[in-house]
Amino acid sequence: MSGTISYGDTVNDALDRLRGVGFEFGPGFVNHAPMVAETLATVGCRDLVATWVERNKRLRAYLDPPEGGAPLSGDDPCEWRAALGDFRRVLDWVAMFETRLSHRPWPDVLLEWWPRLLPGMYGMLTHGFIRTAHAVRSLEATEEPGPLQLRELAQGLGYWAARHTPVPAASERSLRLLPPACEDIGLSLSALTVTTAGLYAERAPRPSVPLVHSVTAPAALRLFLPRLPADLHRPAYDTLRQAAAAMWDAFPNGGVDAPASAPGYEPPSTERILVDAVDFGDEHTIKLAEACKREYALLPDPRYRAAADTLLRRMKTDGF
Repeated sequence: MSGTISYGDTVNDALDRLRGVGFEFGPGFVNHAPMVAETLATVGCRDLVATWVERNKRLRAYLDPPEGGAPLSGDDPCEWRAALGDFRRVLDWVAMFETRLSHRPWPDVLLEWWPRLLPGMYGMLTHGFIRTAHAVRSLEATEEPGPLQLRELAQGLGYWAARHTPVPAASERSLRLLPPACEDIGLSLSALTVTTAGLYAERAPRPSVPLVHSVTAPAALRLFLPRLPADLHRPAYDTLRQAAAAMWDAFPNGGVDAPASAPGYEPPSTERILVDAVDFGDEHTIKLAEACKREYALLPDPRYRAAADTLLRRMKTDGF
């Protein structure tokens, strides 16, 4: 497994290898490499990270980001609001966040921009939001974070801003499937992630990847909660619930022959699924397996295991 290499060294080596790699590959797919590298380091597979990153760079034809335009200061609301959701400005956004992170503690920058970015977290199926969450976990887990980790936070926030897309209004049908918030937002998140995991396992959707994010995006919110004041917890939960419901509106069709529908089906353990997902090597299988394992530790419900197992089986047979 991880041998003697530290978490921080593993993450920083991966981020160094990913310097200059674009945010997306075509058509319309997102660079998951920084998120997966951090995930593998978190689950103890640190000796696999460098090889996984190099293989991923060979497999994915990452696109160069747009060159950008005028620099963003981030101080003028008219200026930055006009740039929200403009992917042509992604490098301008990243540069702005790098500057701000060089002058202020990263939690302060996150809290300043949280209410500005949260309403647009739906862009590219929440990937800017999720990438930022992995960057936050990296910073939290490292006693003395390096400049590459701070740059990765700037990359996550910058991509989130450049792909800013308001969360669509979800149908009442989909909203009724998902639990409203209770007083304890941590318990609410468990209820939401286990419900979306159960829906995923029950319906085994095709295509298999998009609705994964109805589980992983709410699970990513949990990584932010320790840094968010209590008064921001409920609005964040309500936004994630709306986003998850909107995903089920956008991709309503179930598949056939869902593994969980087979008589006597018993999903493997979270540990077994994670090992198999890492061996398989696909970005989404690794990220869903880790998110479900993390949520299962808080609420031991087999629906998490079934969701991760379903995706792994679908990816092995169908691909995307």
